[in-house]
Amino acid sequence: MNRNLTYQTERLVLRQTTLDDAAFIFELLNTPKWSKFIGDRNIRNIQDAEAYIQNDILPVIKKNGYGNFTASRKSDNIKIGCCGLYDREGVEGIDLGFAFLPEYEKLGYAFESAFKIKEIALF
Repeated sequence: MNRNLTYQTERLVLRQTTLDDAAFIFELLNTPKWSKFIGDRNIRNIQDAEAYIQNDILPVIKKNGYGNFTASRKSDNIKIGCCGLYDREGVEGIDLGFAFLPEYEKLGYAFESAFKIKEIALF
């Protein structure tokens, strides 16, 4: 994957998740669908979210050159979800995953971001 860690689609900016995203990560990881489909990560406050980013997200990007990207809308710069490539334990190969806040589901953002991640992963 290219080392430029900010990408754009028609409606989104995808950039490497950083500590500046802690409040957003806290919100996203505590949505009902995250808990149901991805699993509880014990993120109970902003400090837990910062530790999760520092200990679980950033090292993966540094080690593998890919990982979690925060998706923001171009129109208003609101953080709406995440998408990325993940080397998950128990999953053969690299997994393409995404999650969006409930109010931004079913609007094509997951497809748009996943298509871009797949596109840049081929380079």
